[in-house]
Amino acid sequence: MMDGATFSPSPEAAFAAPADPVSTEEPKRLNRRQAAKVQTRQRVFDSAETLFKDVGFERATIRAIAKGAGMSTGAVFANFEDKTALYVAVFGHPPLTPEQGRALVVALRKSHDMLEAFADEEGVPELLASIKAALPPVPAKAAADA
Repeated sequence: MMDGATFSPSPEAAFAAPADPVSTEEPKRLNRRQAAKVQTRQRVFDSAETLFKDVGFERATIRAIAKGAGMSTGAVFANFEDKTALYVAVFGHPPLTPEQGRALVVALRKSHDMLEAFADEEGVPELLASIKAALPPVPAKAAADA
């Protein structure tokens, strides 16, 4: 969320080396133009995140992202090279093809089933819960057939 001049960090930033804990340097203060750019980028980022989650990568358009952010498509392109770059900035990985998505679901279901045998081991219940949360629900008919 915005607090004036901040931007949601990219997933890569989470793995960056921590700042020097003994540094006495104050954080650099942004001028108005820099702060406005950060705010614009954050609005595009937030709009894209919502749209990608609501309609998916394929159906989301730069025009709709710009409209959701209350700005022009030029403002989107001034901050992100293309829709794929924007998706990567939001989610930390490129969009999956339908085939990749299906393969991932199959692999996660198999992993979940195998890990259930180790459900009493430390950390496994949390991992099982994460996998289950990431998987789409099984339709009622498919569950009954299984």
